[in-house]
Amino acid sequence: MTDLIASDEDLRRFNSLPNKGKRLTPALRGVLAEAANTGIVRYNWLLLKPLVLYMLDSVLQDFDAESKVEIGPPLPLANDNSLADLQSRLHGYVNCFTEAPFTFQRLCELLVEPHKQYTYLHKVALAFERLLLVVKTQPVTGNLPPRPRIAELRPVNENIAVSYPVRPPDTHQRVPLEPLFHIDTEAQPAAEPMSIDTASEVLSTESQVQTHAVDQGSARGVAPMQHSHAIKTEENGTSQPAHISRIKTGSQAQASTVLGQSKAGLLNKVHALEAANVPANGTEVVKVDGS
Repeated sequence: MTDLIASDEDLRRFNSLPNKGKRLTPALRGVLAEAANTGIVRYNWLLLKPLVLYMLDSVLQDFDAESKVEIGPPLPLANDNSLADLQSRLHGYVNCFTEAPFTFQRLCELLVEPHKQYTYLHKVALAFERLLLVVKTQPVTGNLPPRPRIAELRPVNENIAVSYPVRPPDTHQRVPLEPLFHIDTEAQPAAEPMSIDTASEVLSTESQVQTHAVDQGSARGVAPMQHSHAIKTEENGTSQPAHISRIKTGSQAQASTVLGQSKAGLLNKVHALEAANVPANGTEVVKVDGS
């Protein structure tokens, strides 16, 4: 059957021909194409080696003919002075193997379709050299399938598009996540500055609250250090005035700051008058202790 790849008898017949009488048939090419697609080593290396050498010389000669058409000087080969030297060196690598090299599949890809990756002779020669400079080999594949038909062979050295199943749409309802923190971007009104009179009133009220708490605690047998508990008891008992419970620590701190700044400013003015020897309000200057 001529529509199958070559058999071992076809390889023996090919190997018995002189180099000038050898021709690459589709059946012989199919042997290398099967190995390139599947990695199968169908025949013994002694039968495959003459076909590999023939294809290797054919590829190198084709690239050499194409490189001579290029404009400019020819590109130098890596370690050879001519194409014949390159062929002889690569033949020596092939003849060293007793079985198919471990890179046999990639070697067949490059022998069958070299122009899909390479354009210049020196590059394809370097690729062949890398594939043949290996030590590990592989025997004939066991449990071989029947010889495939030539028409059934896939294209060599091509990426086959793989179709993946379409993911079904997500039917679960997604609940939007609420932010952990809420940032109010609206402009807040600036706090009005506290006057000195208001600060004095707040501190005076604070003093009254502390005195009231100490008196109530003493009457009930509560120690002075526990007057905060007495204040809480009065708040629960409605005997404390309503305006006292509205005093906040922030207002007290602000009032202390305002009065402290006013006192410091007044002292600075008095010291400035003393330094200038200017009497204040027409009277003799009296030094004031800053404490």
